[in-house]
Amino acid sequence: MTKQYLIADGFWLVLAVAVCVESWSLGIGEFTSPGPGFLPFWAGVLLGLLSLISLVQTATEKAKEEPSVWAGVKILKLGLVILTLLLYVALLNTLGFFLCTFLLLLFLFRAVEPYRWHVVLLASILSLAAVYVFFVLLLDVRLPSGILVF
Repeated sequence: MTKQYLIADGFWLVLAVAVCVESWSLGIGEFTSPGPGFLPFWAGVLLGLLSLISLVQTATEKAKEEPSVWAGVKILKLGLVILTLLLYVALLNTLGFFLCTFLLLLFLFRAVEPYRWHVVLLASILSLAAVYVFFVLLLDVRLPSGILVF
């Protein structure tokens, strides 16, 4: 596990350096008159510092046996969820957002974590209502309507 953390920390450190170099070429300006690279540069510096801290912590800690990330994962359910999400994306424009999402939520609430049907229906309807209020009413986003009119 330590090796994976070291690789991840190294990746973030390299990314931070790349962000800083590119931001510097845009011109960072000054605190009183920031240039277009000001925010990305300081974000890159912050990312680099955090990566270095994590890298040092990971390198200095003693290795211990940890269970695998995949321990306890039910492969059949994982495959079903991936297949269902692919099917969701394929049918989204045809069936529309609300019908397709409702069916997806029904499946996820029932098949992945087997709740009772009334809980599944209530959770699916409430989730769709929350999405409708947030995206359609508040943000005025147009969602794919599909075979449904709305």
